Amino acid sequence: MEVVQIAETSFAGLESFIGRYSLGYERGEGSQHFLRVKIPNGIVTSTQLRGIAQLSDRLGRGYAELTDRQDVQLHWIRDEDAIEAFSQLRELGFTTDMCGQGYPEARYGDVRNIVGCPVAGLARDELIDASPLVLQMTRFYSGNRDFLDLPRKFKISLSGCAVNCVKPEIHDLSFVAARKPDGEVGFTAFVGGGLGSPPMMAKPLGVFLKPSEVFEVARAVIELFRDHGSRETKPRARFKWMVEAWGIDRLRGAVEEKLGRSLEPITLNAWVSGGDHSGLQAQKQPGRFYVTLPSLGGILPSDRMRAVADLADKYGSGELRLSTSQKPIIVNIPEEHVPSLLTELEALGFSLNASSLRWRTIACAGNLCGKAPDHVKARALQLVEHLESRLSEDLKRLDVTVYLSGCPNGCGHHPVAGIGLQSIQLKVGDELRPGYNIYLGGRLGPRAAFGRLVKQRAEADQVRLFVEKILKAYLRQRRDGESFSDYCERHSVEELEALIEQPFAVEEPLSARRDAVRP
Repeated sequence: MEVVQIAETSFAGLESFIGRYSLGYERGEGSQHFLRVKIPNGIVTSTQLRGIAQLSDRLGRGYAELTDRQDVQLHWIRDEDAIEAFSQLRELGFTTDMCGQGYPEARYGDVRNIVGCPVAGLARDELIDASPLVLQMTRFYSGNRDFLDLPRKFKISLSGCAVNCVKPEIHDLSFVAARKPDGEVGFTAFVGGGLGSPPMMAKPLGVFLKPSEVFEVARAVIELFRDHGSRETKPRARFKWMVEAWGIDRLRGAVEEKLGRSLEPITLNAWVSGGDHSGLQAQKQPGRFYVTLPSLGGILPSDRMRAVADLADKYGSGELRLSTSQKPIIVNIPEEHVPSLLTELEALGFSLNASSLRWRTIACAGNLCGKAPDHVKARALQLVEHLESRLSEDLKRLDVTVYLSGCPNGCGHHPVAGIGLQSIQLKVGDELRPGYNIYLGGRLGPRAAFGRLVKQRAEADQVRLFVEKILKAYLRQRRDGESFSDYCERHSVEELEALIEQPFAVEEPLSARRDAVRP
Protein backbone atom coordinates (compact mmCIF):
# COMPACT_ATOMS: atom_id res chain seq x y z
CA MET A 1 0.00 0.00 0.00
CA GLU A 2 1.15 3.51 -0.83
CA VAL A 3 2.58 5.47 2.10
CA VAL A 4 2.74 9.25 2.20
CA GLN A 5 5.78 10.50 4.09
CA ILE A 6 5.13 13.15 6.68
CA ALA A 7 7.52 16.07 6.62
CA GLU A 8 9.50 16.84 9.76
CA THR A 9 9.18 20.54 10.32
CA SER A 10 10.26 22.61 13.32
CA PHE A 11 8.21 25.38 14.84
CA ALA A 12 10.58 27.77 13.12
CA GLY A 13 8.61 27.10 9.94
CA LEU A 14 5.31 28.22 11.44
CA GLU A 15 5.24 31.50 9.53
CA SER A 16 4.97 29.70 6.20
CA PHE A 17 1.57 28.31 7.24
CA ILE A 18 0.01 31.60 8.35
CA GLY A 19 -3.07 32.47 6.30
CA ARG A 20 -3.40 28.99 4.80
CA TYR A 21 -3.69 26.62 7.75
CA SER A 22 -5.51 26.74 11.05
CA LEU A 23 -6.95 24.53 13.76
CA GLY A 24 -10.54 25.04 14.86
CA TYR A 25 -11.66 25.04 18.47
CA GLU A 26 -14.12 22.52 19.87
CA ARG A 27 -14.97 21.09 23.27
CA GLY A 28 -16.83 17.83 22.81
CA GLU A 29 -15.73 14.28 23.65
CA GLY A 30 -12.31 15.43 24.77
CA SER A 31 -11.42 17.06 21.47
CA GLN A 32 -9.93 20.53 21.74
CA HIS A 33 -9.20 21.09 18.05
CA PHE A 34 -10.48 19.98 14.67
CA LEU A 35 -8.76 20.18 11.31
CA ARG A 36 -11.03 21.01 8.36
CA VAL A 37 -9.35 20.09 5.09
CA LYS A 38 -10.68 22.08 2.14
CA ILE A 39 -11.38 19.93 -0.94
CA PRO A 40 -12.26 22.47 -3.67
CA ASN A 41 -15.28 21.31 -5.66
CA GLY A 42 -14.92 18.02 -3.78
CA ILE A 43 -12.31 16.72 -6.24
CA VAL A 44 -9.71 14.42 -4.65
CA THR A 45 -7.38 11.66 -5.85
CA SER A 46 -6.98 8.26 -4.25
CA THR A 47 -3.41 9.21 -3.26
CA GLN A 48 -4.61 12.33 -1.50
CA LEU A 49 -7.38 10.44 0.27
CA ARG A 50 -4.90 7.87 1.57
CA GLY A 51 -2.71 10.72 2.79
CA ILE A 52 -5.63 12.16 4.77
CA ALA A 53 -6.32 8.68 6.15
CA GLN A 54 -2.71 8.41 7.31
CA LEU A 55 -2.97 11.82 8.96
CA SER A 56 -6.15 10.68 10.70
CA ASP A 57 -4.42 7.56 11.99
CA ARG A 58 -1.45 9.48 13.37
CA LEU A 59 -3.21 12.47 14.85
CA GLY A 60 -6.99 12.00 14.81
CA ARG A 61 -7.71 8.55 16.29
CA GLY A 62 -8.44 7.08 12.85
CA TYR A 63 -11.72 8.97 12.60
CA ALA A 64 -12.84 11.36 9.84
CA GLU A 65 -16.01 12.98 8.56
CA LEU A 66 -17.11 14.35 5.22
CA THR A 67 -18.86 17.69 5.66
CA ASP A 68 -21.69 19.33 3.73
CA ARG A 69 -19.13 21.79 2.32
CA GLN A 70 -17.01 19.09 0.64
CA ASP A 71 -14.38 19.19 3.39
CA VAL A 72 -12.79 16.32 5.28
CA GLN A 73 -12.79 17.00 9.01
CA LEU A 74 -10.48 15.42 11.59
CA HIS A 75 -10.78 15.74 15.37
CA TRP A 76 -8.66 15.33 18.53
CA ILE A 77 -5.81 17.29 16.98
CA ARG A 78 -3.33 18.54 19.61
CA ASP A 79 -1.66 21.95 19.55
CA GLU A 80 1.76 20.37 19.42
CA ASP A 81 0.82 18.34 16.33
CA ALA A 82 -0.33 21.33 14.26
CA ILE A 83 2.93 21.79 12.32
CA GLU A 84 3.07 18.11 11.42
CA ALA A 85 -0.53 18.18 10.23
CA PHE A 86 -0.05 21.36 8.20
CA SER A 87 3.12 19.99 6.63
CA GLN A 88 1.43 16.83 5.41
CA LEU A 89 -1.54 18.75 4.06
CA ARG A 90 0.80 21.04 2.16
CA GLU A 91 2.50 18.01 0.61
CA LEU A 92 -0.90 16.66 -0.38
CA GLY A 93 -1.87 19.98 -1.97
CA PHE A 94 -4.55 21.07 0.50
CA THR A 95 -5.20 24.00 2.83
CA THR A 96 -7.71 24.44 5.66
CA ASP A 97 -10.42 26.84 6.72
CA MET A 98 -9.08 29.65 8.89
CA CYS A 99 -11.63 28.90 11.63
CA GLY A 100 -11.81 32.37 13.15
CA GLN A 101 -14.46 31.29 15.67
CA GLY A 102 -11.78 31.41 18.37
CA TYR A 103 -11.86 35.22 18.29
CA PRO A 104 -14.64 36.98 20.24
CA GLU A 105 -14.90 39.98 17.91
CA ALA A 106 -16.10 40.20 14.31
CA ARG A 107 -12.91 39.73 12.30
CA TYR A 108 -10.55 37.16 10.75
CA GLY A 109 -13.27 35.83 8.45
CA ASP A 110 -12.13 34.06 5.30
CA VAL A 111 -13.57 32.62 2.09
CA ARG A 112 -14.56 29.09 3.04
CA ASN A 113 -14.25 26.06 0.78
CA ILE A 114 -15.98 26.95 -2.48
CA VAL A 115 -18.50 24.22 -3.23
CA GLY A 116 -19.52 22.96 -6.64
CA CYS A 117 -21.39 20.08 -8.20
CA PRO A 118 -19.47 16.94 -7.20
CA VAL A 119 -19.93 15.42 -10.67
CA ALA A 120 -18.92 18.55 -12.58
CA GLY A 121 -17.64 17.58 -16.00
CA LEU A 122 -19.32 14.19 -15.70
CA ALA A 123 -23.07 14.81 -15.32
CA ARG A 124 -25.01 14.23 -18.52
CA ASP A 125 -27.42 17.10 -17.94
CA GLU A 126 -25.09 19.82 -16.66
CA LEU A 127 -25.27 23.17 -18.41
CA ILE A 128 -21.58 23.91 -17.97
CA ASP A 129 -18.59 22.47 -16.14
CA ALA A 130 -17.93 25.12 -13.51
CA SER A 131 -15.10 23.31 -11.69
CA PRO A 132 -12.29 25.27 -13.45
CA LEU A 133 -13.80 28.48 -12.09
CA VAL A 134 -14.01 26.98 -8.60
CA LEU A 135 -10.35 26.01 -8.72
CA GLN A 136 -9.32 29.42 -10.08
CA MET A 137 -11.11 31.22 -7.27
CA THR A 138 -9.74 28.82 -4.66
CA ARG A 139 -6.16 29.49 -5.76
CA PHE A 140 -6.76 33.24 -5.56
CA TYR A 141 -8.31 33.37 -2.09
CA SER A 142 -6.19 30.71 -0.34
CA GLY A 143 -3.72 32.58 1.82
CA ASN A 144 -4.52 35.93 0.17
CA ARG A 145 -3.96 38.40 2.99
CA ASP A 146 -6.24 40.95 1.35
CA PHE A 147 -9.15 38.64 2.21
CA LEU A 148 -8.16 37.16 5.57
CA ASP A 149 -9.88 39.78 7.74
CA LEU A 150 -13.49 39.72 6.57
CA PRO A 151 -16.14 40.57 9.19
CA ARG A 152 -17.09 36.87 9.28
CA LYS A 153 -16.69 33.75 7.15
CA PHE A 154 -17.92 33.97 3.57
CA LYS A 155 -19.47 30.97 1.77
CA ILE A 156 -19.65 30.59 -2.01
CA SER A 157 -21.24 28.00 -4.28
CA LEU A 158 -20.53 27.82 -8.01
CA SER A 159 -22.19 25.17 -10.10
CA GLY A 160 -23.33 24.30 -13.60
CA CYS A 161 -25.43 21.41 -12.33
CA ALA A 162 -28.94 21.13 -13.76
CA VAL A 163 -30.47 20.25 -10.38
CA ASN A 164 -28.31 22.61 -8.30
CA CYS A 165 -27.34 19.95 -5.80
CA VAL A 166 -25.15 22.43 -3.88
CA LYS A 167 -28.15 24.30 -2.42
CA PRO A 168 -27.35 27.75 -3.83
CA GLU A 169 -30.16 29.33 -1.82
CA ILE A 170 -28.25 29.06 1.48
CA HIS A 171 -24.87 30.62 0.64
CA ASP A 172 -23.57 34.16 0.99
CA LEU A 173 -22.89 34.21 -2.75
CA SER A 174 -23.99 31.65 -5.33
CA PHE A 175 -23.40 31.41 -9.04
CA VAL A 176 -25.99 29.30 -10.81
CA ALA A 177 -25.77 28.19 -14.43
CA ALA A 178 -28.40 29.79 -16.66
CA ARG A 179 -29.33 29.52 -20.33
CA LYS A 180 -30.71 32.58 -22.08
CA PRO A 181 -33.51 32.28 -24.64
CA ASP A 182 -30.93 32.61 -27.43
CA GLY A 183 -29.11 29.54 -26.09
CA GLU A 184 -26.12 31.28 -24.50
CA VAL A 185 -25.03 29.60 -21.25
CA GLY A 186 -23.57 31.59 -18.40
CA PHE A 187 -24.37 32.24 -14.76
CA THR A 188 -26.69 34.30 -12.65
CA ALA A 189 -25.92 35.28 -9.06
CA PHE A 190 -27.75 35.02 -5.74
CA VAL A 191 -26.69 36.82 -2.57
CA GLY A 192 -27.37 36.93 1.15
CA GLY A 193 -28.31 33.35 2.02
CA GLY A 194 -27.48 31.68 5.32
CA LEU A 195 -28.93 29.22 7.84
CA GLY A 196 -27.72 30.71 11.11
CA SER A 197 -30.48 32.14 13.29
CA PRO A 198 -32.50 33.58 11.68
CA PRO A 199 -32.17 31.69 8.39
CA MET A 200 -32.47 33.64 5.14
CA MET A 201 -32.79 32.57 1.51
CA ALA A 202 -30.38 34.08 -1.02
CA LYS A 203 -31.90 36.70 -3.29
CA PRO A 204 -31.34 37.04 -7.06
CA LEU A 205 -28.90 39.76 -8.02
CA GLY A 206 -30.74 39.98 -11.33
CA VAL A 207 -27.76 39.77 -13.70
CA PHE A 208 -26.48 37.43 -16.39
CA LEU A 209 -22.74 36.73 -16.31
CA LYS A 210 -20.51 35.23 -18.92
CA PRO A 211 -18.15 32.64 -17.41
CA SER A 212 -15.31 35.13 -17.83
CA GLU A 213 -17.14 37.61 -15.58
CA VAL A 214 -17.73 35.34 -12.57
CA PHE A 215 -14.32 35.81 -10.96
CA GLU A 216 -14.37 39.62 -11.01
CA VAL A 217 -17.98 39.82 -9.80
CA ALA A 218 -17.15 37.52 -6.88
CA ARG A 219 -14.15 39.64 -6.00
CA ALA A 220 -16.22 42.83 -6.12
CA VAL A 221 -18.88 41.37 -3.80
CA ILE A 222 -16.31 40.08 -1.30
CA GLU A 223 -14.45 43.40 -1.27
CA LEU A 224 -17.72 45.20 -0.55
CA PHE A 225 -18.38 42.85 2.36
CA ARG A 226 -14.83 43.32 3.64
CA ASP A 227 -15.03 47.11 3.47
CA HIS A 228 -18.66 47.74 4.46
CA GLY A 229 -19.87 44.70 6.39
CA SER A 230 -20.85 45.28 10.02
CA ARG A 231 -18.18 44.56 12.61
CA GLU A 232 -20.19 45.61 15.66
CA THR A 233 -21.02 42.09 16.84
CA LYS A 234 -20.33 38.62 15.48
CA PRO A 235 -24.02 37.68 15.05
CA ARG A 236 -24.62 40.78 12.89
CA ALA A 237 -21.39 40.44 10.89
CA ARG A 238 -22.65 37.95 8.31
CA PHE A 239 -23.12 39.11 4.72
CA LYS A 240 -26.87 38.40 4.81
CA TRP A 241 -27.36 41.36 7.16
CA MET A 242 -25.51 43.66 4.78
CA VAL A 243 -27.74 42.50 1.91
CA GLU A 244 -30.81 43.12 4.07
CA ALA A 245 -29.61 46.60 4.99
CA TRP A 246 -28.48 47.64 1.51
CA GLY A 247 -31.07 45.96 -0.67
CA ILE A 248 -30.40 44.35 -4.04
CA ASP A 249 -30.45 47.55 -6.11
CA ARG A 250 -27.80 49.26 -4.01
CA LEU A 251 -25.61 46.16 -3.90
CA ARG A 252 -25.83 45.60 -7.64
CA GLY A 253 -25.02 49.27 -8.24
CA ALA A 254 -21.97 49.07 -5.97
CA VAL A 255 -20.72 45.96 -7.80
CA GLU A 256 -21.14 47.70 -11.15
CA GLU A 257 -19.32 50.76 -9.83
CA LYS A 258 -16.37 48.60 -8.82
CA LEU A 259 -16.34 46.91 -12.22
CA GLY A 260 -16.69 50.20 -14.07
CA ARG A 261 -19.54 48.92 -16.25
CA SER A 262 -23.14 47.77 -16.13
CA LEU A 263 -24.01 44.08 -15.93
CA GLU A 264 -26.55 42.47 -18.24
CA PRO A 265 -29.94 42.24 -16.50
CA ILE A 266 -31.82 38.97 -16.43
CA THR A 267 -35.02 37.81 -14.76
CA LEU A 268 -35.20 34.16 -15.81
CA ASN A 269 -35.71 31.38 -13.31
CA ALA A 270 -32.32 29.70 -13.25
CA TRP A 271 -32.90 26.47 -11.43
CA VAL A 272 -34.85 23.42 -10.49
CA SER A 273 -33.16 22.82 -7.16
CA GLY A 274 -33.09 20.13 -4.54
CA GLY A 275 -31.91 17.18 -6.63
CA ASP A 276 -28.97 14.93 -5.96
CA HIS A 277 -26.72 12.36 -7.54
CA SER A 278 -27.66 9.25 -5.59
CA GLY A 279 -26.61 5.73 -6.45
CA LEU A 280 -25.23 4.55 -9.78
CA GLN A 281 -25.58 6.95 -12.72
CA ALA A 282 -24.25 7.15 -16.26
CA GLN A 283 -21.76 9.88 -17.08
CA LYS A 284 -21.80 11.96 -20.23
CA GLN A 285 -18.65 10.11 -21.26
CA PRO A 286 -19.93 7.04 -23.19
CA GLY A 287 -19.58 3.78 -21.30
CA ARG A 288 -18.58 5.45 -18.02
CA PHE A 289 -20.48 5.60 -14.71
CA TYR A 290 -20.18 7.15 -11.27
CA VAL A 291 -21.52 5.78 -8.00
CA THR A 292 -22.39 7.80 -4.90
CA LEU A 293 -21.90 5.77 -1.73
CA PRO A 294 -24.59 5.86 0.99
CA SER A 295 -22.32 7.06 3.80
CA LEU A 296 -24.75 8.12 6.51
CA GLY A 297 -23.73 11.32 8.25
CA GLY A 298 -20.47 11.47 6.31
CA ILE A 299 -18.61 9.26 8.78
CA LEU A 300 -15.62 7.77 6.96
CA PRO A 301 -12.96 6.31 9.28
CA SER A 302 -9.46 5.91 7.91
CA ASP A 303 -9.79 2.18 7.15
CA ARG A 304 -12.92 2.74 5.05
CA MET A 305 -11.30 5.79 3.46
CA ARG A 306 -8.45 3.59 2.24
CA ALA A 307 -10.86 0.91 1.06
CA VAL A 308 -12.80 3.45 -1.01
CA ALA A 309 -9.54 4.86 -2.44
CA ASP A 310 -8.46 1.34 -3.41
CA LEU A 311 -11.75 0.74 -5.22
CA ALA A 312 -11.35 4.02 -7.09
CA ASP A 313 -7.99 2.76 -8.36
CA LYS A 314 -9.20 -0.75 -9.09
CA TYR A 315 -12.43 0.10 -10.92
CA GLY A 316 -12.21 3.79 -11.82
CA SER A 317 -9.57 6.34 -12.73
CA GLY A 318 -8.22 6.90 -9.22
CA GLU A 319 -10.30 10.05 -8.83
CA LEU A 320 -13.08 10.58 -6.30
CA ARG A 321 -15.53 13.34 -5.56
CA LEU A 322 -17.09 14.45 -2.27
CA SER A 323 -20.67 15.71 -2.30
CA THR A 324 -22.37 18.41 -0.24
CA SER A 325 -24.55 15.60 1.12
CA GLN A 326 -21.54 14.15 2.97
CA LYS A 327 -21.04 11.30 0.49
CA PRO A 328 -17.98 9.96 -1.39
CA ILE A 329 -18.33 9.32 -5.12
CA ILE A 330 -16.24 6.96 -7.27
CA VAL A 331 -16.10 8.21 -10.85
CA ASN A 332 -15.07 7.13 -14.35
CA ILE A 333 -16.09 3.49 -13.91
CA PRO A 334 -16.15 1.47 -17.17
CA GLU A 335 -19.50 -0.23 -17.65
CA GLU A 336 -17.97 -3.70 -17.60
CA HIS A 337 -16.54 -3.04 -14.09
CA VAL A 338 -19.83 -1.94 -12.53
CA PRO A 339 -21.08 -5.38 -11.34
CA SER A 340 -17.79 -6.25 -9.62
CA LEU A 341 -17.58 -2.83 -7.98
CA LEU A 342 -21.12 -3.06 -6.64
CA THR A 343 -20.34 -6.49 -5.17
CA GLU A 344 -17.31 -5.14 -3.34
CA LEU A 345 -19.22 -2.08 -2.13
CA GLU A 346 -21.93 -4.35 -0.73
CA ALA A 347 -19.28 -6.24 1.22
CA LEU A 348 -18.02 -2.93 2.66
CA GLY A 349 -21.52 -1.98 3.80
CA PHE A 350 -22.31 0.43 0.96
CA SER A 351 -25.39 -1.24 -0.47
CA LEU A 352 -27.05 0.49 -3.41
CA ASN A 353 -30.25 -1.33 -2.43
CA ALA A 354 -30.42 0.76 0.72
CA SER A 355 -33.30 3.11 1.43
CA SER A 356 -33.27 6.58 -0.08
CA LEU A 357 -32.64 8.02 3.39
CA ARG A 358 -29.09 6.69 3.26
CA TRP A 359 -28.40 9.34 0.59
CA ARG A 360 -30.79 12.04 1.77
CA THR A 361 -29.87 12.32 5.45
CA ILE A 362 -27.34 14.90 6.69
CA ALA A 363 -26.11 15.28 10.26
CA CYS A 364 -23.62 17.71 11.81
CA ALA A 365 -20.76 16.96 14.20
CA GLY A 366 -22.41 18.67 17.15
CA ASN A 367 -21.21 16.08 19.65
CA LEU A 368 -17.62 17.08 18.90
CA CYS A 369 -18.01 20.84 18.53
CA GLY A 370 -19.68 20.80 21.93
CA LYS A 371 -22.73 22.87 21.03
CA ALA A 372 -25.14 19.94 20.74
CA PRO A 373 -26.66 18.25 23.79
CA ASP A 374 -27.00 15.04 21.74
CA HIS A 375 -24.80 12.90 19.49
CA VAL A 376 -26.49 14.05 16.30
CA LYS A 377 -24.87 11.58 13.90
CA ALA A 378 -25.70 8.64 16.17
CA ARG A 379 -29.29 9.92 16.41
CA ALA A 380 -29.47 10.09 12.62
CA LEU A 381 -28.38 6.46 12.34
CA GLN A 382 -30.91 5.39 14.97
CA LEU A 383 -33.66 7.25 13.11
CA VAL A 384 -32.83 5.81 9.70
CA GLU A 385 -32.53 2.27 11.01
CA HIS A 386 -35.87 2.60 12.79
CA LEU A 387 -37.62 3.91 9.67
CA GLU A 388 -36.08 1.17 7.56
CA SER A 389 -37.40 -1.47 9.94
CA ARG A 390 -40.87 0.06 10.13
CA LEU A 391 -41.44 1.30 6.58
CA SER A 392 -39.28 -1.16 4.67
CA GLU A 393 -39.83 -1.00 0.89
CA ASP A 394 -42.03 2.09 1.17
CA LEU A 395 -38.93 4.19 1.86
CA LYS A 396 -37.65 3.49 -1.65
CA ARG A 397 -40.62 5.41 -3.02
CA LEU A 398 -39.99 8.45 -0.85
CA ASP A 399 -38.07 11.53 -1.92
CA VAL A 400 -37.72 13.14 1.50
CA THR A 401 -34.69 14.88 2.98
CA VAL A 402 -33.93 14.46 6.69
CA TYR A 403 -31.37 16.90 8.09
CA LEU A 404 -30.19 17.09 11.70
CA SER A 405 -28.38 20.00 13.37
CA GLY A 406 -26.98 20.18 16.87
CA CYS A 407 -27.89 23.83 17.45
CA PRO A 408 -29.67 26.81 15.82
CA ASN A 409 -26.61 27.56 13.65
CA GLY A 410 -27.96 25.02 11.18
CA CYS A 411 -24.69 23.32 10.18
CA GLY A 412 -26.82 20.27 9.33
CA HIS A 413 -29.13 22.40 7.10
CA HIS A 414 -32.24 21.49 9.12
CA PRO A 415 -34.21 24.65 8.17
CA VAL A 416 -34.45 23.60 4.50
CA ALA A 417 -35.18 19.89 5.01
CA GLY A 418 -38.43 18.09 4.39
CA ILE A 419 -37.92 16.86 7.95
CA GLY A 420 -35.56 19.07 9.95
CA LEU A 421 -34.43 18.18 13.45
CA GLN A 422 -32.59 20.59 15.73
CA SER A 423 -31.09 19.30 18.95
CA ILE A 424 -31.94 21.09 22.19
CA GLN A 425 -31.55 20.40 25.91
CA LEU A 426 -34.57 19.47 28.01
CA LYS A 427 -34.95 19.64 31.75
CA VAL A 428 -37.17 16.85 33.04
CA GLY A 429 -37.45 17.24 36.78
CA ASP A 430 -33.86 17.57 37.99
CA GLU A 431 -32.49 15.70 34.99
CA LEU A 432 -31.08 17.17 31.77
CA ARG A 433 -31.95 15.20 28.66
CA PRO A 434 -31.44 15.69 24.91
CA GLY A 435 -34.42 16.74 22.87
CA TYR A 436 -35.31 18.06 19.43
CA ASN A 437 -37.41 20.69 17.74
CA ILE A 438 -39.07 19.21 14.65
CA TYR A 439 -39.51 21.27 11.48
CA LEU A 440 -41.53 20.03 8.51
CA GLY A 441 -41.94 21.04 4.89
CA GLY A 442 -38.69 22.84 4.07
CA ARG A 443 -37.71 22.92 0.40
CA LEU A 444 -35.35 24.54 -2.10
CA GLY A 445 -35.89 25.66 -5.66
CA PRO A 446 -38.41 28.07 -7.23
CA ARG A 447 -40.77 27.66 -4.25
CA ALA A 448 -38.03 27.67 -1.62
CA ALA A 449 -39.32 27.76 1.93
CA PHE A 450 -38.06 27.07 5.40
CA GLY A 451 -39.63 24.27 7.38
CA ARG A 452 -42.27 25.19 9.95
CA LEU A 453 -41.75 24.38 13.60
CA VAL A 454 -44.35 21.69 14.27
CA LYS A 455 -43.16 20.06 17.47
CA GLN A 456 -41.12 21.73 20.20
CA ARG A 457 -39.11 20.00 22.90
CA ALA A 458 -39.62 16.44 21.76
CA GLU A 459 -37.63 13.93 23.80
CA ALA A 460 -34.81 12.56 21.69
CA ASP A 461 -35.87 8.93 22.11
CA GLN A 462 -39.36 9.79 20.82
CA VAL A 463 -38.25 11.56 17.63
CA ARG A 464 -38.10 8.38 15.54
CA LEU A 465 -41.73 7.64 16.45
CA PHE A 466 -42.90 11.13 15.50
CA VAL A 467 -41.10 10.93 12.14
CA GLU A 468 -42.51 7.49 11.48
CA LYS A 469 -46.05 8.74 12.06
CA ILE A 470 -45.77 11.74 9.75
CA LEU A 471 -44.27 9.63 6.96
CA LYS A 472 -47.01 7.03 7.31
CA ALA A 473 -49.65 9.75 7.19
CA TYR A 474 -48.04 11.16 4.03
CA LEU A 475 -47.94 7.75 2.35
CA ARG A 476 -51.66 7.23 3.03
CA GLN A 477 -52.95 10.69 2.29
CA ARG A 478 -50.78 12.20 -0.42
CA ARG A 479 -52.36 13.17 -3.68
CA ASP A 480 -51.08 12.05 -7.08
CA GLY A 481 -47.60 13.44 -7.60
CA GLU A 482 -47.63 15.33 -4.32
CA SER A 483 -44.23 15.83 -2.73
CA PHE A 484 -43.71 15.65 1.01
CA SER A 485 -43.21 19.42 1.22
CA ASP A 486 -46.40 20.00 -0.81
CA TYR A 487 -48.24 17.68 1.58
CA CYS A 488 -46.95 19.65 4.57
CA GLU A 489 -47.82 22.95 2.92
CA ARG A 490 -51.52 22.10 2.58
CA HIS A 491 -51.76 21.26 6.27
CA SER A 492 -51.65 23.74 9.11
CA VAL A 493 -49.05 23.45 11.85
CA GLU A 494 -51.82 22.28 14.19
CA GLU A 495 -52.88 19.55 11.77
CA LEU A 496 -49.29 18.35 11.32
CA GLU A 497 -48.74 18.31 15.06
CA ALA A 498 -51.91 16.28 15.50
CA LEU A 499 -50.64 13.75 12.96
CA ILE A 500 -47.37 13.17 14.76
CA GLU A 501 -49.01 13.10 18.19
CA GLN A 502 -51.69 10.53 17.33
CA PRO A 503 -51.33 7.10 18.94
CA PHE A 504 -50.27 4.16 16.82
CA ALA A 505 -53.06 1.94 15.50
CA VAL A 506 -52.80 -1.81 15.04
CA GLU A 507 -52.44 -2.20 11.29
CA GLU A 508 -50.92 -4.28 8.57
CA PRO A 509 -47.61 -3.03 7.13
CA LEU A 510 -47.91 -0.25 4.57
CA SER A 511 -45.97 -2.32 2.06
CA ALA A 512 -48.77 -4.89 2.15
CA ARG A 513 -51.21 -2.25 0.92
CA ARG A 514 -49.15 -0.83 -1.90
CA ASP A 515 -52.15 -0.49 -4.21
CA ALA A 516 -53.69 2.00 -1.82
CA VAL A 517 -50.69 4.32 -2.11
CA ARG A 518 -50.01 5.94 -5.46
CA PRO A 519 -46.32 6.49 -6.33
